[in-house]
Amino acid sequence: MSYNESETRFYLIDPVLRSKGYDAHWKLKMETPAPVEPTGNRGRRRSGGGRTDYLLCVQAPGMQKPLPVGVLEAKAETRNPEEGVQQAKGYADCTRFHVQYVFATNGHRYAEFDRGTQTPAGPFPLPDFPTHDALTARYTTDTGIDITAPGSALLFMADAAAFNKPRYYQDAAIRAAFEKVLSCEKAGAPARILLSLATGAGKTIIAANLLWRLHEAGRLAKPALFLCDRDELREQARNKLSLAFPKGSVRIVTTEKGLNAARNAKVHIATYQTLGLDESDEASNGDAPLTASFLSQHYPENAFSVIIIDECHRSAWGRWSEVLKRNPDAIHIGLTATPRQLREGKQQTKTDAEITANNRTYFGEPVYEYTLIQAQEDGYLAACEIVKLRPSVDKKTFTREQVLANSPIDARTGKYVKAEDLKAQYVAKDFDDDILMPERIAAMCADLFQRLCEHGGPEQKVIIFCTRDIHADRVAAQMQNRYAEWCEARGQTPKDHYAFKCTDKGGAELIEPMRGSGERCFVACTVDLLATGVDIERLNAVVFFRHLESSILFYQMVGRGTRIHEETQKYKFWLYDYTGVTDLFGTDFITARRQPKPTKPGGGNGSGGDDEGGSPAPLPEMPSGGESRIDSLGHHILLQRDGRDTLVPIEEYRQEMIARVLREAATIHDFRGLWVETAKRRALIGHLLGEHYSPDMVRELMQMNDCDHFDLFAHYGYREKALKRVERKDAYLTANAPWFDAMDGKAAIVLRGLGHQFGIGGTDELESTELWNVPEIRRAGGLTALKGMGKPVDVLREAKTRLFGV
Repeated sequence: MSYNESETRFYLIDPVLRSKGYDAHWKLKMETPAPVEPTGNRGRRRSGGGRTDYLLCVQAPGMQKPLPVGVLEAKAETRNPEEGVQQAKGYADCTRFHVQYVFATNGHRYAEFDRGTQTPAGPFPLPDFPTHDALTARYTTDTGIDITAPGSALLFMADAAAFNKPRYYQDAAIRAAFEKVLSCEKAGAPARILLSLATGAGKTIIAANLLWRLHEAGRLAKPALFLCDRDELREQARNKLSLAFPKGSVRIVTTEKGLNAARNAKVHIATYQTLGLDESDEASNGDAPLTASFLSQHYPENAFSVIIIDECHRSAWGRWSEVLKRNPDAIHIGLTATPRQLREGKQQTKTDAEITANNRTYFGEPVYEYTLIQAQEDGYLAACEIVKLRPSVDKKTFTREQVLANSPIDARTGKYVKAEDLKAQYVAKDFDDDILMPERIAAMCADLFQRLCEHGGPEQKVIIFCTRDIHADRVAAQMQNRYAEWCEARGQTPKDHYAFKCTDKGGAELIEPMRGSGERCFVACTVDLLATGVDIERLNAVVFFRHLESSILFYQMVGRGTRIHEETQKYKFWLYDYTGVTDLFGTDFITARRQPKPTKPGGGNGSGGDDEGGSPAPLPEMPSGGESRIDSLGHHILLQRDGRDTLVPIEEYRQEMIARVLREAATIHDFRGLWVETAKRRALIGHLLGEHYSPDMVRELMQMNDCDHFDLFAHYGYREKALKRVERKDAYLTANAPWFDAMDGKAAIVLRGLGHQFGIGGTDELESTELWNVPEIRRAGGLTALKGMGKPVDVLREAKTRLFGV
């Protein structure tokens, strides 16, 4: 019998690697958690393990840790090793693990992909695999990095004790940054580095380990600066960095008795506002207003060894660039989740292009990228189920005359609005920003509340992104009223602060209880205050009641839901889209220059608050004409297609999965023959999961949870009638009664028991060792009772064929 993947590693691959000089220090097992799937209300981790591969490392004399230069993918003995290194996959894996080489082997032959030549090669006999010394020499030649040079010690530094078990991609990102540093130094160019990782992937931990390794390599002769634009991000950075460095080495930049409180620290943490680099020239910590002179007053030129710009996409090369210009000799590192423009956008202006180019031109292309979909496949971030919806009224256009005919009032004052205060027309993207429709808001909130009730109950952690401050007020009130009615109908006491507004007008104090408590603060209605810098691991749903054109802002908002929360077994978040914003998945990362928007009729600018100062323009409010229906546009999932995040309707996803099954079994007869063979069935499921198709998710979304996977595939692939597990059990027992009657009584008990167990748990129950511990089956003799009918394995195969043939 051939070895499976695990056995192949142990019996065939490990001995060869040891003989080639890859001992425990130079051959690291790389394991990821089991992938997550968006099944059920909270998702789940798939049973079994995640990826298990080898990182092949080289080691320089006297250095603290080995340096990964290749990844070796182990395959089952019968698999083709070339599958793991075909060009697209080989290049993707080199990038993902940030290694020079990708190898794949089945224990007998191996194939490889070289990032430098970008070509696959092999297969070759596994005994010819390169030795550690040969791979070290090859790496030096191919990369131009002499690992024995003093400067290269940077690559071999150990992580901080607090974060000494980084995820593989976090380590890969740091190695990519350091290789860029060495490359720039060799070329005599300033080191400018961009790292792009999905929200929730741990960029702050990367920063902590990156700075610690630089410190250990003797490259922090001057302090490091961690620069961000929000107090929340500043506190998060201090908490993480303080764990990595000795006490007192990490300080927040602020004034203290006229001096810089961080003056003696190894790592300085500042917001743009604290340095006087924000546009309002006001400190974010409540101190007296500062000016840009704070930077020059407390820091001479070239005061820093390293500057890390957190969320660098948000800054768009604004006035904060002064800190970089004053420190040209420092290593400049930008961190972001949305770094690049993927294609030309329809809305792009010349200014947009200049802003995007400035960031990308300054830092260069990302030296390492790790996407949301990759993190979901690896089991590090929560899966996502997307529900697209649309208010029926959003298909309409309202002219000025139609609005006037509905006697609009000012939403703030209640006074009637005049014709000159109205726009010529209003379309969907204007709703809730330029005009309020109470019936539409009520319908959206009622629909959302009902969906929460259907998928886990209303007491879930939810963020609703609204259009403006007054809209957030209205939504919070609607959600609170729905919850109060729900509690009253059940005779229970409402929990505190169920729905609340959280914008720059107030409510920020409720973020912490929302994050930490399961007993209060459930639904946060915001504009963009929670778009970045707020980690709420237990967040169950992200909801869009607002329109967006910026894919940067959209991805940041979606990122609020991506954290996994093991304590509550949250492995999935729902994304409810009422305005079509999910069309931004996979589109351009383009940002506009921050500048005041002119006040327009109807007031507001969609930026989070009502107009400041003076008398705001009237905000028309009118009935929506009686249309308050919410239309469902279907469920979708997020996949990567042609290198782009793509929203795939579940129907299309199902068809693709079925097409994959049909490639292995063209007819129902072929499929049934495959299904009754445990090894072949498991191989088929493994192929589907390996290509990111989840039968469980499709079964759930097709409302077939009472059916076995067999009936899911038989129904959609071969047009067979889908039977529930209980129905198939009953049909099996009835149709085969003559067969049972003709055999030994104990054998009949065992084979009837198979049907009963299938009715309980489906095919998996028939392949579980616990099957033989079922009392009636055990008392009848189990496998021994079948020997009178021939080989038990053949008898079981016939029974399963009959079961799946009814």
